[in-house]
Amino acid sequence: MNNCSKSGIERDEVTGHLYMAAAACLLLILILVGWLFTAFNAKYRKCVTLENGLNLGYEAVFDLSRSYFKPIAVPKFVDGTPLIRDEMWAIYITSSTVYGWALGPTSQQDYWYAWRADVGLTRKKDDPYLYQRLVSESGSANWDIDVSSIGTGALLNELFERPDFSSHKCQTNLITW
Repeated sequence: MNNCSKSGIERDEVTGHLYMAAAACLLLILILVGWLFTAFNAKYRKCVTLENGLNLGYEAVFDLSRSYFKPIAVPKFVDGTPLIRDEMWAIYITSSTVYGWALGPTSQQDYWYAWRADVGLTRKKDDPYLYQRLVSESGSANWDIDVSSIGTGALLNELFERPDFSSHKCQTNLITW
């Protein structure tokens, strides 16, 4: 009887240790998720204000459709709505206009676009004359960056480092897919 009682105590002790180990693992996972959320939130809610009235920033904090949940950089309105939800492989920004080339999962095809506040978004294939007019009237693009074209992510990183562009928190969705 004494052996049975001792065996029951050992079983209770082992069960208690398992519960404590599970609780410690859960706590560690929660701390890790909290840290990741805080780090992503701080990095991907930043943007820069452009002279033409748009912001250049990330579409969301987490993009569930992309590897590592890393979001794409997009020009967006003050309320956080992206101008275009597709990746922009060439972006040109002037004091009045944003134009370039986009390709992404929402369109399944590439297209040239131009945006100006008084006209709105125009795609070259929809109105080639208006597109060409917007681009020709826009002036010199992308300040003094010495590349023929640049993607939005690279341009955003470049602008974060420039003293004449201040980064700030802007409206950004938490999750997109």
